[in-house]
Amino acid sequence: MREGNSRLDFFRARLETPNYEVGEAARYAKVSVATVTRWHQNTMLSARRPRLKLSYLQLIELAVVSACKAAGMKLREIRLAREFFAKEFKTPHPFAKLELKTDGVDLATRDCHSNLMIGNRSGQLAWNEVIGRQFRDFDYDGDLVSRWRVAGADSPIIIDPGVRFGSPHVAGVPTYLIYDRIMHGESYRDLAEDYEIPEDQLRAAVCFEGGHLSKAA
Repeated sequence: MREGNSRLDFFRARLETPNYEVGEAARYAKVSVATVTRWHQNTMLSARRPRLKLSYLQLIELAVVSACKAAGMKLREIRLAREFFAKEFKTPHPFAKLELKTDGVDLATRDCHSNLMIGNRSGQLAWNEVIGRQFRDFDYDGDLVSRWRVAGADSPIIIDPGVRFGSPHVAGVPTYLIYDRIMHGESYRDLAEDYEIPEDQLRAAVCFEGGHLSKAA
């Protein structure tokens, strides 16, 4: 039992470990570095000391705020929802801990009775049909966003704090490693054989890292 608890404690500690440069996190969330800084200052995200890297939980919060904004939500409504959920569920990282839904106007999650409650409306209850859109880019495991499909719900590229220390990966292979090997002249066919990963997934990794697929095709 102690060994199991130690592993769990180690994993949870990793969630809080500053691991992502601000520029790196901004690129993953498809926002500017200035936007990340502003959202921290405006309490859209949990507190972060200046020049300190982001933890996995902070990265996911950033991704959720970006996704909410892309869905059409106003920043004021996102902030209200975050403040309410943080108090209601007693967590400093509500956007990384709760399974959320939006219709582009409101942000909701389920309470302990499985009722759908709207965070930016101080917990007002909603019908399931009213707010039906979930964030497909995030996988949930209990009280945690356990995986982020960082390049989209249908992409093979995943950020998982329990795999490769949270680096973006494809089937356990870091995308930066795939990119480096391709950029150094190795072929997709060779990498596909080495890693037993389909070539289209390798190409997705290279594209994600900013490479040009034609260079080593």
